[in-house]
Amino acid sequence: MNKRILAVISTIVLVLILILLALPYYLGIKAQQSLKEQRILLSKNAFLTVEKHEYQRGWFTSEETMQVRFKPTFLAGIQQQLPDNVRTVLQQPITIINHVSHGLFANGIRPVRAYVNTEFQYTPQAKQILARFFGQEPPVKLENTINLSGSGKMHLIIPKFNYEELSGIKINWLGLESTIDYTQGFDSYDSHTNSLGLNVILADKGKVSYENLQLNSHTENGHTDISLGSSNLHIKNMEFEWQDTGDSSIRLDQLVNLVTDLQIGAFINPTGSSMPAKIAVEDLNFSTKTSEQDKWINSNGKFGFAKLHYGSDNYGPLNIDVSAEHLDAASLAALKNKITLLSTQKLNNEELRNAIVAAVRNEGLGLFTNSPLLRLNSFKLEMPQGVVDVHGYLTFKNLVANDLQQLSLMLNKTESEMDFAVPQALLENVAVTQARSLFTVDENAGGVEALEDIDQTIRLMIDSVVKSMRSRGFIVVENGVLKTHLKLKNGKLLLNGKGFTLEQPDDFSDQPDWDAYAPASSASSVRS
Repeated sequence: MNKRILAVISTIVLVLILILLALPYYLGIKAQQSLKEQRILLSKNAFLTVEKHEYQRGWFTSEETMQVRFKPTFLAGIQQQLPDNVRTVLQQPITIINHVSHGLFANGIRPVRAYVNTEFQYTPQAKQILARFFGQEPPVKLENTINLSGSGKMHLIIPKFNYEELSGIKINWLGLESTIDYTQGFDSYDSHTNSLGLNVILADKGKVSYENLQLNSHTENGHTDISLGSSNLHIKNMEFEWQDTGDSSIRLDQLVNLVTDLQIGAFINPTGSSMPAKIAVEDLNFSTKTSEQDKWINSNGKFGFAKLHYGSDNYGPLNIDVSAEHLDAASLAALKNKITLLSTQKLNNEELRNAIVAAVRNEGLGLFTNSPLLRLNSFKLEMPQGVVDVHGYLTFKNLVANDLQQLSLMLNKTESEMDFAVPQALLENVAVTQARSLFTVDENAGGVEALEDIDQTIRLMIDSVVKSMRSRGFIVVENGVLKTHLKLKNGKLLLNGKGFTLEQPDDFSDQPDWDAYAPASSASSVRS
């Protein structure tokens, strides 16, 4: 009896030993599958290319080696303005080595599929540059724990450093830490990123800094290339300061392009306007939410800040809440891919604007022809001139491709209702700024006085138009704020319920005489 029990026990122990010996090999196969899924996801991005790949699987440990490189078109629009050291690092290949330990207890007592410790190797030239900042510490640390189910968690750290040059350049980087919790196959993942701050002093050029950046997001796959989910970005403080505001290398459009996916900086024309010496933002928030219903995409975005210090002017709080409903998913994905491709090409602003407009009319056509609904739930900004408050909606009904080629046809199928409240002083300032960019002034014939005459002329013109529209019932004026309700339907525009047309009437007798407002003293000193 004892011998029989001993034999059974021995058999069980032997089986367990065989399982324990075979399990790491099996889990190594599963770990390789998980890493392959991650590599495929990496290769789909628009900025990195995987040049080489090798996987060596062992019984208890394996090693994956990849060589990646930033594509030459990465940051193509601003690469020439980056410091030589940064540009050199971006141009060099990076070798990524994943050291894989597979087995139930590869990362402690909790059973896992594998634990991956990632090592980044750089070319001697790039390594020498990075050592100036990080010393002997690795610039990037990445760990990846793969659960038995194929889900897992990544933990990434970029350590802090304090860098200084004799030229006066100082960089104080307080580090970044990020975690990504992902499901099997990366069908969805949650990311949490924290960075305490960055302070850059560019010798006698100026400085850039931010404090307490937090980014949290949830991403999941849909039926198209459009990522679904939500995100929230919060930055406690941001500050930009330049000693030389006339430096042509500082371009507002390029700064905007750098931080946006839609390359909207191409539609910002910095000509005629100079940036102030200092810009500071307090409590910046940006959140998005995107969902899918059948073949339609619904999206909501919120943006705001507590205060914006723009030179000597203070703005805020700002609250923007916009949503887009019933968007054709296939067209949105095609347009997104096209604009991403355009962002990697070396195009000037005019070329980029034309390319984006062409992409909207071609790849993005379905966004207009499938009755989209765009809502401006809130746009509320406190400005030195008063509070701007706008909300309403816009949609297109039965629009076809040919309608996009002619504005009148497009307007006939556009429906919109909007409520506006805008300070008159703001309209005057905008008009004055635009007018100044259209005139040159001969300093020998008036100089500052001529500019003041132009400003006064523009303000009188705006005031005359406001009085005319108020008397005809198109607007209401309360405490210097212009208010109206706009309605557009079947090509007809109503302001406060009254029909309004932009066409000039046949009889100009009731129009103000603009020449009467023109100061004679400045006529000879201003030329358009």
